[in-house]
Amino acid sequence: MMVRTSTGDYMNTEIIHNYFKSLVDSFFKILPMRESDEGSLKMYIKSLQRELIGCKTFIVELQNDPLFLRLLSILQFFIDNPDEEIPVVKSEVFKAISICNKLKAAYDKEVTI
Repeated sequence: MMVRTSTGDYMNTEIIHNYFKSLVDSFFKILPMRESDEGSLKMYIKSLQRELIGCKTFIVELQNDPLFLRLLSILQFFIDNPDEEIPVVKSEVFKAISICNKLKAAYDKEVTI
């Protein structure tokens, strides 16, 4: 199974699947950073958001995916609300993890040549 990239090349969906699997850890990392008031949290979240925007541009199929936009929106919420209460952060982190798992599952099945 292959997906089209912005360069016109095709990439195996296994790479995309593995990427979403690794994003679970990236989103989960936000929670302990917020719980410990880590000073670099905002920088980490902005970096993760830039990475996702780059991925969205690179993988053509993600450009119109509403689930992917939800991930970006959750990160924007964290940027705009750096002092949000921990239960809210926890809820949003686990929502993002659920979305990553849905995207991962979608790219297990997709054939997009």
